[in-house]
Amino acid sequence: MLDMADRATPDEVIDLLLRACQRRLTTADRLRSAADGRAKMRHRSLVADVLGEVADGVQSTLERRYLHDVERAHCLPRGARNRPEGRDRSRLYRDVRYVAYRLVVELDGQAAHPGDRRERDDLRDNDLLLGEGIRTLRYGWRSGTVHPCETAGQVLDLLRSGGWAGAPKRCSPRCGPPRARTR
Repeated sequence: MLDMADRATPDEVIDLLLRACQRRLTTADRLRSAADGRAKMRHRSLVADVLGEVADGVQSTLERRYLHDVERAHCLPRGARNRPEGRDRSRLYRDVRYVAYRLVVELDGQAAHPGDRRERDDLRDNDLLLGEGIRTLRYGWRSGTVHPCETAGQVLDLLRSGGWAGAPKRCSPRCGPPRARTR
């Protein structure tokens, strides 16, 4: 795995590491241990960063982009990522859950949510909304990568309505400051 990463571009390294861990071919800890044992390794810093994010629950490129371009870039609170919830048979994993603010963000790429699986996820999320008072926002690739500032603004609206009083920031001079919409 790390030999392949040595010959890859940075984007390929990210994809390679995330896919290997998501498919349970290996773990972030095993890869980190192997990387630590190498005297030379191309992309060492990137590999360490990605493996740290995997250990925190990031499982896909879209989830990583959301973490960097929406949550961190706009100083939103840190969400819990892909933690198991529910009973053994009905174990659920939420992409990002802001527990204290009763908000779930689901990041849906086509590979992970094809066809009727998306509808099942929507029904599950609607049940959450009704049963636990948890609001769900669902984003695809374009929302997380092309429109991260608008996405941050929507997330911010629900975080604030859930009680978050933090101070978001602009990610760049072109970014409109994320703020709750006036009703």
